[in-house]
Amino acid sequence: MKIKGKTFNIILLTMLLIIVLVISYFIYNNSTKSLNGVCIENKRCFYVEIASTLSEREKGLGTKQSLEIDKGMLFIFEDETLPGFWMKDMNFPIDIIWIDKNMKIIGVEKSLEPCKNGKECPAYYPQRKAMYVLEINSGLS
Repeated sequence: MKIKGKTFNIILLTMLLIIVLVISYFIYNNSTKSLNGVCIENKRCFYVEIASTLSEREKGLGTKQSLEIDKGMLFIFEDETLPGFWMKDMNFPIDIIWIDKNMKIIGVEKSLEPCKNGKECPAYYPQRKAMYVLEINSGLS
């Protein structure tokens, strides 16, 4: 079966359009699926990226140059634990909010500065076991 030039061009353009639409859908879906709203005591709300896998938690906010004022990252653990956080590879200061399984704030670390080259990088832990950890811009907690 031989396809004439004009029909072939229409088929080719249609296939290209479908491919572009599929790629656009996946890019859009991946960029928005991880943003969820989190409100602290119904007073201050943030759109957060969820870090629920080990790989996502290890990267954290370390890959970002900055964070918009209404954005953050919510770390979700399978069980309550005493997770350690440090400021290695960070590019801006943050506040860390420790939250237990009942969604109660159990601690806050304020204005944590990124580790400087050559300086020791301390780890921060909650006083009690936490199931969630919220990282937001410094000074907002």
